Amino acid sequence: MSIAVSVKDITKKYSLYKDPWGPIKEVFMKKKLHKEFYALRGVTLDFPKGESIGILGKNGSGKSTLLKIITGITEPTTGEVNVNGSIVFLDVSSGIDSELSGYDNIFMKGTLLGYTKEEMLEKVDDIIEFSELGEFIGQPVKNYSSGMKSKLGFAISVNVNPDILIVDEALAVGDSVFRKKCMNKMNEFKLQGKTIIFVSHDNNAVESFCSKAAWIHQGELVTYGDSKFVGSLYDDFMSGRKSIESIHAQIEFKHAIEQLTYHTSENGFTLQLAGFIRDQSGENIHEQFELLIKDKRTGEIAAKPMAFGEAGFTVEINEKEFPLFFKPGNFSFAARYLTAEGQPVEFTIWAGQTTITEQDSVSKNQFHYNFIHKQNALELEIKNIEKAEQQVNKIWVKEASAYIEGVAFVRGYETKTADAVSMTFHLTNLDNFERLAIPAVISETEEITENPAYNPQGKVYNFSKFTVIVDLENLPVGRYESHLSYRMNNAPGHELLNLVWASKANEYPDKPVSVNAGTVEIKTVNKYLQLEKQNHQGHSLK
Repeated sequence: MSIAVSVKDITKKYSLYKDPWGPIKEVFMKKKLHKEFYALRGVTLDFPKGESIGILGKNGSGKSTLLKIITGITEPTTGEVNVNGSIVFLDVSSGIDSELSGYDNIFMKGTLLGYTKEEMLEKVDDIIEFSELGEFIGQPVKNYSSGMKSKLGFAISVNVNPDILIVDEALAVGDSVFRKKCMNKMNEFKLQGKTIIFVSHDNNAVESFCSKAAWIHQGELVTYGDSKFVGSLYDDFMSGRKSIESIHAQIEFKHAIEQLTYHTSENGFTLQLAGFIRDQSGENIHEQFELLIKDKRTGEIAAKPMAFGEAGFTVEINEKEFPLFFKPGNFSFAARYLTAEGQPVEFTIWAGQTTITEQDSVSKNQFHYNFIHKQNALELEIKNIEKAEQQVNKIWVKEASAYIEGVAFVRGYETKTADAVSMTFHLTNLDNFERLAIPAVISETEEITENPAYNPQGKVYNFSKFTVIVDLENLPVGRYESHLSYRMNNAPGHELLNLVWASKANEYPDKPVSVNAGTVEIKTVNKYLQLEKQNHQGHSLK
């Protein structure tokens, strides 16, 4: 593979002074008066010929410093740079003199790029046409709008013929039509086999345009490889989903989930996983790692230690260990370990080629279980088999107890008697995920025919009225989310679990209720029922 640009162990260090006279004072006082700042530290990268390579990083990460070193604008403090071919730094603003006309700037910037006047005369008509400046080309650039100035700079840079083109956030110039023209020109360069180094903090632009990408963070190279893989890591970091420590761990180890089997037993829904976590030399890790399964909506985690052997790790996790964890929702898989300093670090386990097996003993009466691959990561999607329609019609408080009254039914399931269904009301503390299960009292069943929203086909359904009594006096302090478990006691015997729907706010207490040296407030967050108990100091946690 031929290399267009190679940087080896590049470090760029600046001396920062509080006092502008600091450098002179330092000489005479023979005392260090500056702070050292590393814009780049030990960066090594090879840019192959004929490829488009992205450089990602947020503002201040060192991207532009690296470009200036590659183009020779600045020298590295230490390290070596090799450039094989002619190079153009597509910076739309540099090399433009506001006092000169657009026409004169074409020749001046062409000279800065290493072309003779005769060579630029051959290109000038193409440059003017591409810039779309028309009669304004003879006007001083100081009279241009910022968009016109950017168009001129871009047109000059791309209408020369470099071997290597460096693009620094320049594809956002001008209007949408001109941006499309710019992108077409860049794609034309790609087809010609030119090397393009595209610098951006937009991972979507890098993923769509580049085959490879490097991510620089605080002057250090985080990773270099496939643009979609690097872009997904960068997006996870910038969105706050993963810390930089988690990203480093994901890259540092070689890891994979090779096999996943799921079934239902006396322990409820059960997952069995096998895979490996190795160091960069390929040796199996024998340290303490945990498998994490995370509820993507609430952040709740089920954690189980991995058992390591010669072939890698195995782990089993089930519903009995974590009751009401595997409920309808979306779940992600990760690993977690402790650093030498005792800090927990988690990372997503690679699952691009995981073999997934459903055993015959999977219960057909509870939920649909579906495993999804997203960017080589594994997710579990759990859905109810049927849809339970339910509504809290009224809430009132009497003698420090909350009475919650509502209705529930499933289309097509007959509940002509009160014992046709069983319901359980679950309160989950969102601060520590401890749970309280309260059996609901089924009082009666009725037919529902008059509501077209529930009954679009004009069918007759039976719905069950339920009542739940919550002891507010002994309810621990905290924020509680509510679920309703709906179990069919007759065939087909499905069990459904839903967040409790509570849209009739005018039928619920409209102010906090005083109980047990504190208050309880009934809330409807996005129309779902929540309770919050605080002590008199206003704290949800004890």
